[in-house]
Amino acid sequence: MAFVTLKDVAQRAGVSAAAVSQILHNKGRFSSDTRRLVLKTVEEMGYVPDQRARSMRSSDTKTVGLLVPDLRNPYFADLVSSMEDELYEHGFSTLIGTSAETVERQDAFIENLLGQRIDGAIVVPQGAASQGIKSLIARDLPLVFVDRRVQGVESVPFVVSNPYTGILAAVEELISCGHRHIGYMAHSSLESYSINERETAFRTIAHELLREGEGVVADCDSTYESRCEAVDYLLKRGVTAVICAYSPDAITIIGALHDYGIEIGKQISLISFDDIAPFRLMTPNISVISQRAEQMGRKGVELLLEAIQYGVRHGGSTVRVPTVYLSRDSVSTVNTSFQKIS
Repeated sequence: MAFVTLKDVAQRAGVSAAAVSQILHNKGRFSSDTRRLVLKTVEEMGYVPDQRARSMRSSDTKTVGLLVPDLRNPYFADLVSSMEDELYEHGFSTLIGTSAETVERQDAFIENLLGQRIDGAIVVPQGAASQGIKSLIARDLPLVFVDRRVQGVESVPFVVSNPYTGILAAVEELISCGHRHIGYMAHSSLESYSINERETAFRTIAHELLREGEGVVADCDSTYESRCEAVDYLLKRGVTAVICAYSPDAITIIGALHDYGIEIGKQISLISFDDIAPFRLMTPNISVISQRAEQMGRKGVELLLEAIQYGVRHGGSTVRVPTVYLSRDSVSTVNTSFQKIS
């Protein structure tokens, strides 16, 4: 069914399009009968004002672009939800896109976004200063990067988590439970500054709190085979606990350990980044290092709205939200009877 236009309403009501517009904006000198007729016709025909036309007459559109890597990832779904809710409370609509963890998809969405009339954008970038990112910055729109940094970019504010606090608390609990060989699952192929920063934090903490060789790092990509190979490597090195930098990796590891007949929370302890709903629903509940997505999202929106509404630009400033460790049933005292895989 075609959209009802202002002219359609005017034709049925027997008045001019200008009269309909004025009555809808409570302007002009019209009789009460004419006003009632026009408003009744608007309601009956389901007319909705064209926001595109309105934005062409206004300096702002009350629309913000949001770009995240993957809405199927519950962490990013939570992040988008917090930002969208906050923007809605301030009267803004959103255009949401996903990069599927690829620079090509990211830049394609940015190109499309730049063709729209938007007031600003919040982006979870794919690490590098790609052509799309450079174009977005060059447009000089209000812009905030959330969750991930882009090395070499000095003009855009970042809202990111501080991984050190949460990883430190997690390793300290594992040590208190008797764990001495602690594995860490990295994911360098994402080329994410933030995820790589987590690996650096773990290595630093392992150097401080464990003996040489007791902190074991395995790297993987997003394929099932690579993740399983990393699990095999950690188990062969005799780890009794694993920390995952990326929640999709942890979900695969949970399945792999089940296939091996290894009980999480009894024979091995498991901790993952991101406090997502599946981890709270599993048995056992999975201990997590929370990035506090809701707080990061609200802060990102706050910085963007300051730029849009008041012209306040925060340049390359960085807001770091401390991660928090949440202990659950997937962590227990070390099982001395559990033998490493040979």
